[in-house]
This record gives sequence, C-alpha cells and structure tokens, in this order.
Amino acid sequence: MKTQKILLAFFLLATVLVSCKRDEYFIGGSLHTAKVNMTTYDYLKSNSSGLFDTLILLIDKAGIKDKINQSNMTFFAPTDYAIGNYLNERAKQEQNIDPFRKWSIDSMILHELPMFADSIDVYLVKGATGYNTLTEKGAIFETAHPGTQAVVSYEETREPALGYNSSVSTIPRIVYYTLLREPLTPPFVAADLTEEQGYRQRVQTSGIETTNGMIQVLVNQHTLFFKDKD
Repeated sequence: MKTQKILLAFFLLATVLVSCKRDEYFIGGSLHTAKVNMTTYDYLKSNSSGLFDTLILLIDKAGIKDKINQSNMTFFAPTDYAIGNYLNERAKQEQNIDPFRKWSIDSMILHELPMFADSIDVYLVKGATGYNTLTEKGAIFETAHPGTQAVVSYEETREPALGYNSSVSTIPRIVYYTLLREPLTPPFVAADLTEEQGYRQRVQTSGIETTNGMIQVLVNQHTLFFKDKD
C-alpha cells in the first residue's frame, strides 16, 4: 500500500510538471511566476537558495552589473556550482605544477577578474529566448562576445529524471544552450551537433522574464567558462 501511494504521488507530480502553464516554472518543487518585477542582476542577488551568491560577488568585483542588466538580453546564468567546478579544475592545474598549490575564489578575484568580465559575454545572448521563439532543431543567436554565436533549442525529452512519464500524453521539453566553437551553417539539428562543433549544456530553470531581459539557468554540472575537463 505504501509503495502504491508513493507511485501515485510521483504520477501526480509528473502530471503537474508537464501540464503547468508556460508562464510558470519550478524551483525546489515550488511553482513560481516566470515574470519578476526586478532586473536580471537583482533577481540573481535575491535568489532565496543563494544559488548565485558567488556569481554576484564576481560580478560586483568585476564591475559588470550594467553588462548583466543590458536591455533585451538573455543571460544563461551559471550557478555557484559551475564556479566551484571551475575552481576545482584550476586547482588541479596548479597542483600539476606544485602539489601544495591551491586555487580559490580569492585567487580568481586577484588574478582572473579581467578574464571573467570578458568571458561572461558568452553567457549573454542578444534577444529574448522565450518558448514561443525556440524550436526543436534550434536557432543561431549572437552572443555579447564579438564573433561568438550559440544555438538555443527547445527539445522534447523522454528521460524520466527530467519529467517524462509514459502515462502522460504531453512530452516535456527542455531548453539547451550550445556555445559554438566554430561557425555553423544551416540546416542543422541542435541535438546532433558534435563536441567539436560546440559545448552543449542543459538549462535547469528556464524562461524567467525580468524587467530588462530573460534568465535561463544552466545546470549545476556546468563548468564556468565552458572549460574542457582534463
């Protein structure tokens, strides 16, 4: 009986997830409105889970608040986990030189703020990337970094861990962001792009509309600067 109740609860949750309105999104199991009466920067700073505290620290130290708040831009926001993943990779590099070396957020602030200020441009896409503008195959968008493009797609998923349930008629869809390594000529299918063509990352929270643009939150497994793992 207990197992049946658990399965029923899971089924009901899956039904709600795939049938919720597109002007709403989930964080930590709670339903939120997708439109927020604050800027992109202020939304990140006010996140109740503190998911962007280190990101905001770096933005403040680098003095690029205005860049994040540019009008009509989508920010594919890396979480603090992405920054932690990057720091771990940098620490490994340093320890290959000297086993006693470390690389912390303080090291990053001291040595890499100019790189951070420049590299954050690849997370900023010109224009809105709302559900009504995205397709399964994906479209090319210009980033704020000169000469750099990205593909944004809105793809069906049949992964149970991402909300799919065979008992529900509506197939859930996920936003993906692929930072291109090289120019890309249509036609193409976003899901078929190779690692040589671009860095493909899933969006874990999508469609947050702020007063100046939109936020798409990249998965926690992402590594800041789209760094290749050794």
